[in-house]
Amino acid sequence: MIDIGLLATIAVMLTLPAVFIRPWPDDAVPTGILDLTLGAAFVGLAVGRVTALALDDPSSLTGLSDLLIIRSGVEFWPGAAAGIAWLAFSAHRQQASAMRRLAALVPAGLIAWACFEATCLVRGGCPGPISAFGLHPEGLVARMFPVGLAVAMVAFAVAMALDKLHRRGIPDVQIVLAAAFSVGLIRSIASIWLPKVGDGLTRQHRESIAVSVLTVSALAVARTRSRTTIRTASA
Repeated sequence: MIDIGLLATIAVMLTLPAVFIRPWPDDAVPTGILDLTLGAAFVGLAVGRVTALALDDPSSLTGLSDLLIIRSGVEFWPGAAAGIAWLAFSAHRQQASAMRRLAALVPAGLIAWACFEATCLVRGGCPGPISAFGLHPEGLVARMFPVGLAVAMVAFAVAMALDKLHRRGIPDVQIVLAAAFSVGLIRSIASIWLPKVGDGLTRQHRESIAVSVLTVSALAVARTRSRTTIRTASA
């Protein structure tokens, strides 16, 4: 059976950023967003799916049908890391700056993630805490606040903010780290209100917290080094 909701999600994620986002600087993405990111998207999806099965049900790794059921679980952060690594590798092969390309693609990446979260509407509903004002996720009677839609709006705002900061001269590495920190922080906060089994933190929640801590620490170091370099140059 074809999962129409998932197909629609993938189509929106791939097309909207490519159509509406103009990377900066232009020469960092010479062949267009879709051409550069399509391979990274498939690599990230494959790694995320395999990782999820390896952690949850290793015996399923031998079944092709189990691997292809994407809706049953994809590990977000390993998939994101694999996609970023693919982009960096392709930039290196083309003798381009990997960090410059990643920074130029930050807005498109955040918009693609926002599209994924917003399209929870066509994937069975947007779960969240029970609320007097909200939506009815598929199969449930109670109204729930649509956490996915809220995440999408915040991700879109962060994408626009980082794009402006990049154009104003914030270094590439700081833009990339700020994007990773923002995603980790948003996912950490959103995970508080998403349905889960048990009282403890989910694996995805713990991973997002860890990424937030690591990236904000790296961002602080990068900013300190940048200020030191500027002071030395002006002395």
